Amino acid sequence: MSQQIIALNLLKRALREGRSVIGTMLIEVRQSSVMQMLANAGFDFVIIDNEHGAFNIETISDLSRFAKKVGLTPIVRIPEWSYAHITQPLDSGAQGLMIPRITEAQQVRDVLQMMKYPPVGKRGSVVARGHSDLKSGPISDAMSVANEESLLIVQIETRRAAENLDDILSVPGVDVALIGPTDLSVALGVPGRMTDPILTAAIESTMAACKRHNVYPAIHMNDLELATFWAKKGMRLVSFNSEVGFMIQTGSDAVAAIGKAFVSQTVQRAEALTP
Repeated sequence: MSQQIIALNLLKRALREGRSVIGTMLIEVRQSSVMQMLANAGFDFVIIDNEHGAFNIETISDLSRFAKKVGLTPIVRIPEWSYAHITQPLDSGAQGLMIPRITEAQQVRDVLQMMKYPPVGKRGSVVARGHSDLKSGPISDAMSVANEESLLIVQIETRRAAENLDDILSVPGVDVALIGPTDLSVALGVPGRMTDPILTAAIESTMAACKRHNVYPAIHMNDLELATFWAKKGMRLVSFNSEVGFMIQTGSDAVAAIGKAFVSQTVQRAEALTP
């Protein structure tokens, strides 16, 4: 019965089966139907950005539950490592958390204590909420399955994190290490230079550490060429751009192309009128 009330984490299944996965970040759109659009586009997961985005817990709940219904794994990037920010998204239906600004192994242990149910952690038990599709069932079974299905992504985005990679990734319960290249580039003194050798070396070091500790390497990129580059280099999760980025880029391309056509048409008309 517990398997019926706690949804399987399709992202975890894909990774364990050796597949690589593609996702994107949700930063602004609050309507649940955006999840259907992203699923239709073929994405495997979505990161609901509650660190820099403007989502409240009700919206996170609606988005997470709808995402699961359309086969998209919902991950929430939390704004801080507090009990409420960790447990509320999970209770509401998120299947994983992304933790920013990690610098020490103990921080990861603290997060896991709040994220996992006993005997692994200290999360308060509950059923008949978003994570169980409002269904009830045996508490002990539900907690065990929820512990197994919840996904933990730690962000590597500071110099200190890069220096403590082995300690951080050796903590049992870390599933994914996601490189935040923008913040990491700032921390390393090469702000915004996504192809700088210093940043590239740090990314490669993170990937090597992931391999040593059986953690899946991941990266977020807004540039498609760079996203595909790191996918070829062995990233198992690639998060690309955001729903806002897609709309602006596609709209800009359309405006540029149609505007060019208008200019061409105007020139042709002018030439036709010339004696």
